[in-house]
Amino acid sequence: MHRLFYIPVFFLFFMHLFNDASAQCDQAFIDQCASNSEVKYIKHFRIRFADSKDLKNRSEGQFSMMLNKGNHYRFLVCNDASKPGSTIIELSSDFANFGGNYNASEDKEYHAFDFICSKTGPYYLKLFFKNGEEGCGVCVVSLVME
Repeated sequence: MHRLFYIPVFFLFFMHLFNDASAQCDQAFIDQCASNSEVKYIKHFRIRFADSKDLKNRSEGQFSMMLNKGNHYRFLVCNDASKPGSTIIELSSDFANFGGNYNASEDKEYHAFDFICSKTGPYYLKLFFKNGEEGCGVCVVSLVME
């Protein structure tokens, strides 16, 4: 009889720990990152990974989206402060790489980067954490209102 009592208590205890651990990377986190009056929110992409031991086979998210010629896009990055991971984003198409928020030659990260689309078509966004660290990050894609 005592075993039946301990199983639900044990389960509830671990559910409470899980909820506290992921509380920083929820919809409120995304909403806070996306709030800005000078841009129009389009879409967001979120990643959440544990540590990657092998940097050659690191965890990464790959997403695609259609971008339109002549539009000015902003790719904004937010990271969960309770995790060590720092989100790196890279934008490319079938024909070229267009950059991202990380300058490897200077080892410098940026909070956002802008892209003026010169050709309508599918573009690919790759998100991962610098040095394969654990983290939760979001990339908010917005249209810059000029």
